[in-house]
Amino acid sequence: MNVLIATDGSPSATAALELAAVIRWPTPTHLEVLHVDQLLDGDLDLPPGKYTSVHVRIRQQIGAQLAAAKRTLAAPGRDVETALVLGRPASAIVAEARRMTADLVILGSHGRGAFASALLGSVAAEVVDHAPCPVLIARRTSLGGVVLGHDGSDSARQAEQLIADWPFLRASAVRVVSVAGYLPAYATMEGPADAALYQQFIDDLRGEAEHSASDAVVRLRALGVTATMEIRDGDTAAELVRAAEEGHSDLIVVGSRGRGGLERLLLGSVARNVLFHAPCSVLIVRQKVPIARR
Repeated sequence: MNVLIATDGSPSATAALELAAVIRWPTPTHLEVLHVDQLLDGDLDLPPGKYTSVHVRIRQQIGAQLAAAKRTLAAPGRDVETALVLGRPASAIVAEARRMTADLVILGSHGRGAFASALLGSVAAEVVDHAPCPVLIARRTSLGGVVLGHDGSDSARQAEQLIADWPFLRASAVRVVSVAGYLPAYATMEGPADAALYQQFIDDLRGEAEHSASDAVVRLRALGVTATMEIRDGDTAAELVRAAEEGHSDLIVVGSRGRGGLERLLLGSVARNVLFHAPCSVLIVRQKVPIARR
């Protein structure tokens, strides 16, 4: 397994390294710790001599951090290397993930920038949008319980399969959470017939959610995963986050795109909202080829 861990020396990046250190990776696993040294506008205004001395000190500090990271991650069955590159962080991380054919990218939720989102840094958001593989945004240093958001889509099936394929996820207790969604209540209702039609819509949504979740549980259990199901009503992203909070889960796993047709070009709205608001780690699973229906 090839894993890229992006770090910038921030507390969030340290949490990502600590999480990577405790994961029971399959043998063999190649871990690469990448630090991107970004040229800032202020650096470019420095006189040449001053610029050089500043970056010599910066690179010495980064080198010490990378050496410490390598010691933290060292374990039997792991090949750990470090890399320091100069460039734009998000672009460099995505490029390195492609070069090394990474199976997973891990990074912290916050960058150093003052304009980062409240819960998700701008670098992390861009990497999630463009990475060629699953991305784990680390906000916890353990992987206790797992919430799998499932809507029956191919993207959700990819996330489900990944849990079964990766031993460190397969060993966790998985709650398959399917959200029925909601309709604008009583917005156009004028009588009993409209009320009955509205209730039928609600029943249909819940039926679809129950079908998706129960099928996923059956498949996961057949592969040796401890799985249970839970059906919720409301906004999908908000309910997945609430399910993780109520269950004290360390990880939410979601596919990158759902069934709706109004998602962003690269990342579905549910996945994006979970990323921005979850208090725990989030694994976004990239949709690959459609899964053949049995």
